[in-house]
Parts: sequence; structure tokens; C-alpha cells
Amino acid sequence: MEAVAVVKPPLSQGVAYGIVLGFGIVFALSMNAITWISRKYLHESADANMQLTARKSVKSGLVASAVVSSWCYAATILNSVRLTYVFGFPGLWWFVSGATVQIILYAVIAIELKRRAPRANTILEALRIRFGTAAHIIFFVYGVSVQILITAALLLGGSAALNVTTGANVIAMNYLIPLGVVAYTYLGGLKATFLSDYIHTVIIFVILLITMFAVMSPAASVPILGSPGALWDLLQPAATAHPAYGTKGGEYLTMESGQGLLLAGVILVSGFGSVFVDPSYGQKAIAGEPFAVVRGYFYGGFAWFSIPLGLCATMSFVAVGLQDTDYWPIQGGITAYQINNALILPLAAQAVMGTGGSVAVILMVFMAVTSSFSAEIIAHASIVTFDIYQPYINPAADDKKLKLVSHLALTGFAIFSASFATALNASGVSMGWILEFVGVVLGAAVIPIALAITSAHVSPLYMIIAAPAGTICGLAAWLGTTKGMYGEINVTTTFENWSMFAGCTVSLGLPLLIWACMWPFMRTPYDWDKLFLMQALQPRAGDAVYTYGEDSDLGADWNPQGLRQASNWAKIVSVVLCLIFLIIIPFSLYGTGYVFSRNFFTGWTVVVFIWSWCAALLIWCMPVWQSRMQLVGIVKGLFGAMPGRKKASSVEGQDVVEIEHKGFEAGEKGKVEH
Repeated sequence: MEAVAVVKPPLSQGVAYGIVLGFGIVFALSMNAITWISRKYLHESADANMQLTARKSVKSGLVASAVVSSWCYAATILNSVRLTYVFGFPGLWWFVSGATVQIILYAVIAIELKRRAPRANTILEALRIRFGTAAHIIFFVYGVSVQILITAALLLGGSAALNVTTGANVIAMNYLIPLGVVAYTYLGGLKATFLSDYIHTVIIFVILLITMFAVMSPAASVPILGSPGALWDLLQPAATAHPAYGTKGGEYLTMESGQGLLLAGVILVSGFGSVFVDPSYGQKAIAGEPFAVVRGYFYGGFAWFSIPLGLCATMSFVAVGLQDTDYWPIQGGITAYQINNALILPLAAQAVMGTGGSVAVILMVFMAVTSSFSAEIIAHASIVTFDIYQPYINPAADDKKLKLVSHLALTGFAIFSASFATALNASGVSMGWILEFVGVVLGAAVIPIALAITSAHVSPLYMIIAAPAGTICGLAAWLGTTKGMYGEINVTTTFENWSMFAGCTVSLGLPLLIWACMWPFMRTPYDWDKLFLMQALQPRAGDAVYTYGEDSDLGADWNPQGLRQASNWAKIVSVVLCLIFLIIIPFSLYGTGYVFSRNFFTGWTVVVFIWSWCAALLIWCMPVWQSRMQLVGIVKGLFGAMPGRKKASSVEGQDVVEIEHKGFEAGEKGKVEH
């Protein structure tokens, strides 16, 4: 209790309320202005299809920034630094690489979804068409459940970070953070979400580079820093005074760590549920142009990698090196309270850059939380509208009713998320606990969803029984391991690495075992053309069935042969990158027991800076370059050089898109290449 009493927030509450309300209002007004300009001068429609799927016209640059934004939980910015401080380099590498490969592997799901179900409005709709109502409802429950837990984790992390750095009221933060998000998402829909993701990500990269240069620049405000070599010098005595947990000799710059391997298992297994089961990632795939999907996810994974990498490689080690010096802003070094409450990063930033450093970190956290929250609530609105209301309640709903339902869904979900996060906070559940619990309770849906999109040998019966069985057994393994190893079941013991690892592994792996056992009974392959033409296993009133000659809704660059090549390329690249990130690099360092020398650490830091700059330039420049024609059109429109709206190619509020047919005969334009 004494440790809690002596910790004074480095910032005032006014900073928290200023950022949350000020930036929230600014972003809401800006996004709504951009939406209005796009509709006026680019003649974008305002119908439900545009609102919830962006008419499947988003390019790879915006897809990449949206992927970065969605995966930038508070864990990326705060927890990654904590793990590196506790575990040393193993914590850095396993968090960064483990979370990146999940994005890379989802690129395969994204391109297969785009190739085989291009007309689906949500990934859940594709499951309904192929497997029927029962499977659809089961995975709708899984999708909504992961959204509830993810939004709770976002708000828990964001409100906790604001609380410990400013003293702002947690409950107030839980309700104020979503306020501006709901405002611009309500009017702008998915397109506004992509645009806000881009702006948020631009700001995150600016602050990332500023903090990295503040540590490594020769003009650093802390005299004992200023170069990679100086930071390496500080880490040497720290290995004795404050050894890294689980590493050989307590060294911070070695990969040899048994506890690090266990941490890797938890991160890998639990994180799959947060990506593969979350409908928001499928929504990004659906919103993207056909050939933008794979590139967008790979670019996004490449760019996201640099954010925790850059923060951990600098600020984590700054905390290790400065904690016993007069430069550390709180006397007594780093306490358990500061570690558990994610204070390491803002305190390290304050040590290097003063109070402005803490403000910068809080701004990064706010940008990350709000952009991810926006993606979740618009995805929730999409699945409620297209997966519940339209097929089961009102198949004949017009566009006005679809938009009304989507608006009610996203507003209601935002209020529920804030209330749920407040309840969890009162119970003592943390952001980290929620993120790992997702793997236990919802990781069972990962394999069925992946197989449903990639394998022709999956039956409706498998989809109905596999995920629930995996969840039940995963929960049993989680609680059983907790009771057997720690003697009691509570929030603390269930959060232990072995407990979470057992639950996540069983939940993820059991559906794969069930599929292997059912394989002899699923030898008749599914005809992918049925999914492509939206021929439902259990048709419902209002379901549209297409023919091969209808291709106006497939996207401007639809090309089945090219998409198949892109799919093969995605699979090869994913496997190669996973081998590099998870096997070749870490285990070559682990097996040799190598401890970074001064020169090696300097070279490593240079690579981190180059990677971060390349990622920042990619995110900053690519969306602008790809949208240059639209930007020119807006400028012309604003200065009166664009023809009036009456001459626009718009029919009854629907965008008219010219499709370039690439080498197909009339009856073969849509056929899926198996």
C-alpha cells in the first residue's frame, strides 16, 4: 500500500480530459467534413453498402494503415515495453514477432475470402451461405464475444494508462473515449474509420520516431544517453542489479530464456483468437479492392512490427538503465506497482523528454485505442445488420432501415462496451488478462474459420461441434491447471503463464484434432462456385443468387487467375516469414546463447531505426499517392473546376463503377479458379 501512496501521476487530470475531449471532437468534426467532401465532390453514395463495406473499394495503403491501427491495442504501446523490461530481449522479440505473424497469416484468409466470396458483406455471411443457419449463429456468437472482450481490453488499457499518468477518473475515461469515435463512425461509416485509422497511425509514427531519436540522438537531454553504445553500457551493470526474469545470467541482451519460450507460447496461441475470430479483420478484407487485400495485410504487418520494436528497443532499455539514477522521475527506482500499471513507458519518456514525453505517450495510447475501437464498432454494426437483421428479421429491408439498424447497433455497442469495461475494472480484471482470456474461451473458433475459407473438406456438422467443444475443453484445462499448480482459482492465479498456456493450447488445438478425426467422412469436396454465386445451403427470403455473367459488384480489378496467383504468393510468403520470425532468428540466437556485444547492439539499433523509418514513410505516403486522383478531384471541386453534381455518374444514390474486364469471355468472368 505504501508503494501506491508515494506514486504521484506525472501529469494533471486536465491533460487527460483535454486529449480525450479535445482530440475526440476535432477528429469527429474532421472525419465528418472529409465524409461530406467525398460525397459532394467524389460523389460517394451514403447508402448502407457504402456505410458498412466502403463498396469494397479501399486501396492497399489504407488497408495497411487500418491493420496497423486495429492491432495497436494499448498492449502494443504499453505492455510490450513492460514485457521487455521484465524478460529482456526475449520479451521484445516474442511479443513483436508473435503478434506480427498472426497478421501475416490472416492475409491468406483475407485473399481467400476475397477470391471465393467476393459478394459477401461480412465473413459471417460467407459462413452462413456455405454451412447454414446453425453454424452461422454459433460463429456470430463467437464474433460478438471477441468484440466485447477486445473493446473491453481497449478501454481498460486506455483508461488505466490515463488514470496512472494523470489521475483521471477511470469510469469517466471509459465513457468519454468512445464519444468522438461514435460521432464520426455514425456519419462516415467504414470509410471514415479507414481515414481516421490513417491519421491516427500517422501521429503514432511521428511520436514513435521522436521518442527513438530522443534516446539515441547525440543531443539527447540525458547526458549518459545519446548513442546505442551508451545505452549498451548502462545495461551491463543492470543485469546484476536488476536481472531480467528467466534469462541466462540475468542478461537483457540474450535470447536464451526458458521463461521467454513459455511467454512465446502464450502470446502466439492467445493472439490468434484476437485476429482470426474478430469480424473487424474480415471487414477490412471485404472493404479492400481484390488485389489490395494481400498487399495491405503484408504492408500492415511490416509497419506494425516497427512500433513495438522501436519502443521496446529504446524505452524499455532506457528504463532498465536509468531506474537507479537521478534522471528517473520517481525516487526509489521502478516498483511492482509501476510495472503492473504500465507506468514504465510514460515514466521512461518523462525521464528522457520531460513532462512532454509523458504527454506524447498518452497521445499515442489515445490514438491507438480510439482507432481500434472505431474498427470494432463498425464491424459490429455490419454483422448485426447483414447477419441478423437482414437475413432473419427483415429480408425486404430498404436502405433506410439498414442504415438505421447499423446506427443503433454501433451506438448501443459503444455504450455497452463502456459499461462492461467499467464492471471489469471494478472486479480487478486487467487488459492483459482479457487479451489472454480471449485465446482460452474463443481460440477454438480459429481453426474452423480458417478451414471454412481455405478447405473444401469441411462439413456443417464439423462447424457446429468443433468450436464449442474446443471452448469447453479449453476452459476445463485453464481452470484445472490453475487449481492443480497454484492451489486456488482467482484473477491472479488464472493469469499465470502456465494456466493461460494450457487453456489457449487446448482451445486452439482440439478443433484441429476433431477435423482430423472427421476427415474420412468429409472426402466430397465443396463446390466453391456455390459460395461465389451465393447459393446458400439453407436459402432464406431475400438472399440474392447470382450468375457468372453478373460481375459489376466484384471490384474494378477482379481477375480469378490473378487472385489465385496472389493467394499462392500469400501462402508462400506467410510460411517463409513465419519461419524467419519464429524459428530461424530466435532459435539461432537461443541455441548459441549469444549475448549482444556493443557493436552488435549498435548494428541492431541501426536496423530498428531503418525499419521504423521505412514503415513510417510507407504509412505516410502510400495512401496519399494511391488517392492522388481523388485528391485532385476534390481540389478541382473546391475551386469550382469540377462539373456539377448533375453530371456525376450516380444513379439513385449508387456509385457507378466502370469495370475493366481482363481477358474473360462473357460466361466466365466470375468463375472461381480452384
